[in-house]
Amino acid sequence: MFAQLDTKSVYSFMDSVVDLPSYVKRAKELGYQALGLMDRDNLYAAYHFAQLATKNGLRPLIGMEANLVYEGRMIAFRLLAKNNQGYKNLMKLATELSSGQGEFTALSNYLNEIALILPSEEWEPGMAFESDVFIGVRPEDAGKEFDYPVLPLHTVRYFDNVDRSTIQMLHAISQNVSLSEASICPMNQLLFSPQEMESAFSDIPDALNNLDQLVSDITYQFDTELKLPRFNRDMLAVDQLRQLAQDGLETKELTASVYQERLDKELAVIHQMGFDDYFLIVWDLLRFGRSRGYYMGMGRGSAAGSLVAYALDITGIDPVKNDLLFERFLNEERYTMPDIDIDLPDIYRSEFLHYVRDRYGSMHSAQIVTFSTFGAKQAIRDVFKRFGAKEFELSQLSKKISFRDNLTSVYKKNMSFRQLINQRPEFQRAFEIAKAIEGQPRQTSIHAAGIVMSDDDLTEHIPLKAGEDMMVTQYDASAVEANGLLKMDFLGLRNLTFVQKMKEKLEEEQGVVIDIKSIDLEDSQTLALFASGKTKGIFQFEQAGAINLLKRIKPSQFEEVVATTSLNRPGASDYIDNFIARKYGKEKVDLIDPVVAPILEPTYGIMLYQEQVMQIAQVFAGFTLGKADLLRRAMSKKDANE
Repeated sequence: MFAQLDTKSVYSFMDSVVDLPSYVKRAKELGYQALGLMDRDNLYAAYHFAQLATKNGLRPLIGMEANLVYEGRMIAFRLLAKNNQGYKNLMKLATELSSGQGEFTALSNYLNEIALILPSEEWEPGMAFESDVFIGVRPEDAGKEFDYPVLPLHTVRYFDNVDRSTIQMLHAISQNVSLSEASICPMNQLLFSPQEMESAFSDIPDALNNLDQLVSDITYQFDTELKLPRFNRDMLAVDQLRQLAQDGLETKELTASVYQERLDKELAVIHQMGFDDYFLIVWDLLRFGRSRGYYMGMGRGSAAGSLVAYALDITGIDPVKNDLLFERFLNEERYTMPDIDIDLPDIYRSEFLHYVRDRYGSMHSAQIVTFSTFGAKQAIRDVFKRFGAKEFELSQLSKKISFRDNLTSVYKKNMSFRQLINQRPEFQRAFEIAKAIEGQPRQTSIHAAGIVMSDDDLTEHIPLKAGEDMMVTQYDASAVEANGLLKMDFLGLRNLTFVQKMKEKLEEEQGVVIDIKSIDLEDSQTLALFASGKTKGIFQFEQAGAINLLKRIKPSQFEEVVATTSLNRPGASDYIDNFIARKYGKEKVDLIDPVVAPILEPTYGIMLYQEQVMQIAQVFAGFTLGKADLLRRAMSKKDANE
């Protein structure tokens, strides 16, 4: 059975219109059993392609087109991983290529367990290779003699010959030339059926036999086990974490037995789930930031429910005092990675990345890639410009496309947009091409916050590429996490920069030193500002809706400021009027049942917080807090069956 190897996807940027779902679906319809991908000099799509092919009953064949310098000339070799080791070597080779290394001899160590395919047009008599080499032949090569075994090599870039004009447009945009100057895509680089390909190569039966033998036993197993980096090789993480957490409790003078019991319980769960090193790494990163004088955030989200995090100064809120639940953060009955976002002033993010790179190793940490795509406006401007549209026409068209629109929806609902498109035949053609490239990847970008870390070399698990501050993954965030790697979010926030700069300015100009941690949350003058809606520049209270809600609630204690943020969200916002009426005694407070009354009292009988859901499930239904957390998650996902 013929297997298609040399397919370029949309991740060979601006040189293909083959998206992964369509490729796999079409191949399955045509009767393929094994299917390959060989993007140019990268593996961006490799993991998702392999998963999608496997899910659809096809055997994935992971490869890459690699431009290597062989004896002084550039040759576009095709590389195919024959097994897991070959896949690992391919990832290392892709990393080297992206970092500027392209010499064949320098990379030859990475060619083990990789089939090296040399296109017949690049072949010269006398070429000698130590690797597992094949000559990639076309039907027109029938009867020719080569020194190495032959394989059928057919390139796929599109699904129909009419797509060639779209690829020519992509070339024009990429090369920044007019459409007539752009390189033309060859005919028939489309996905034919296995039977058609076998017929096309019937005069070179050796090629078909060699292909069948090569791919018949190719399989890959992806290691999805968690691969947490080690914090300290000289001391057990479980012992170091306990020591630091215990010291933190004593420093904060939290000596009551409830704190010690909670700490012991949390440490046991953290160790059982294998996250000791994770907590130490987060502690280390925050310690570094604070040692440099950065104003680091005090911890958002469910991490605030961890006493260990509070003891380590990862978070700034006492979860015991504030009735926050550890099970919402970590739960033995639900194995997920802890998720502690690290917030820092945006002006210092680059320095922070350098610390991570230098402390944990340049090949053990990396930023995470994202892919910039053609948006509706970008597609219109890029394509119509090549069809000769003037700047005022481009502006006319793009102004009619709202943020939420795609090209199909704006054409359907906006008559004036339709009229502009239909006034000229070339605009109608341009519009069809713009629709074809809309949503396609255009280039790589970098995830705003995501960093990946590993105990061993990352290229054992994922391919990387060179970046400005540190290496960058070739796999996106979901593929990184699916391969068992630790993803952490370092979010550079402008709000924290403002706070930092104000703090520095006060100290410099007026000698006033502010210890942000010691600010009284019940300060009456500050609460009065909130009550009057004077909150411009304050995170979550800048928008008109939040300001109006503050003016209606008029919070007189910090608990009511917190309640306001929760009421200003979908679902909870249905109870705004009830909350206000109950606060001011205009509506009876219904606490439902004496058992749950203490839980609902602070919010006037209204269930506002996820912790309240869990506490009620615990005391009213007898759930463990672990099981109560599963209920909370099912509710938040609106999963009625669960």
